Amino acid sequence: MKTTEYLKKYKDQIIFSLLLIYIIVLGFGVIGELFNIEWILNFPLFKL
Repeated sequence: MKTTEYLKKYKDQIIFSLLLIYIIVLGFGVIGELFNIEWILNFPLFKL
């Protein structure tokens, strides 16, 4: 199966998975900011 066929077949699941990961990371960052949890705020992702 080619990559383009794979992406066309599973496009909805891939988009949903990326959205879910984004929401989890966003929520993690919000919790870190609200409660001032330093080990969360020290992640390289939140230092950009």
